[in-house]
Amino acid sequence: MNLRNIKKDVEFLVAELVDDCFIYLELNGEEKMDKVGEIIGDALDLQDDLMDKINHPNPEIQTDKYYKGVTKELVGGIDALYERLSALSAK
Repeated sequence: MNLRNIKKDVEFLVAELVDDCFIYLELNGEEKMDKVGEIIGDALDLQDDLMDKINHPNPEIQTDKYYKGVTKELVGGIDALYERLSALSAK
């Protein structure tokens, strides 16, 4: 596992989500700005948390397993945030 690539993945996926949130606001008006702002805030919190985990790995867990877990947490977190954004469109 290349740490630089994992960090780039975190930054890229969070940036894409934030961009999609702004596109949502542009297309749907700003009546749900508070909800979208919460999603953006949670995305940035996820990024901070994952970067902290990448920079300070748990020495008790085998390196490959640890970073696979971080990657899994990234994908799961981004997916959950996209589900929240999609749910706003349904309302």
